[in-house]
Amino acid sequence: MSIKNRCNKRMENKQSTKRKIYLATAYTRHEEKAFAIANGVAAELISEGHYVFSPISMSHPIAQTGILEGSWDAWKELDMEFIRWCDEVVVINFGDEEIGPEHEISKSVGVQDELKYAREIGKSISYLKV
Repeated sequence: MSIKNRCNKRMENKQSTKRKIYLATAYTRHEEKAFAIANGVAAELISEGHYVFSPISMSHPIAQTGILEGSWDAWKELDMEFIRWCDEVVVINFGDEEIGPEHEISKSVGVQDELKYAREIGKSISYLKV
């Protein structure tokens, strides 16, 4: 199933109003794959009329300048500000397996911090398998 079809299917159960979405995904060890998938999902959600902040889409090319590093510590404060802004955190699962203790999402310090904070402030969280 294409990214577009998966995004459409996910949004069928959501409100038809425009939503502010924070797009989370594992990054370390899969930098280029995560970047490409995050861009595709963000593009589909934006084309559906949603407001999307995709931290990987923004931070990956900035980190490649060498001025800022790509570590979670370098981006945490900025990303938490966008989680406060959003209506919903959408977590991209680009692995073949279900999310469990050995899944990249479970091992990602950044995603786990994002989810913990989103829960603390009452944000909606959903998962999108691509």
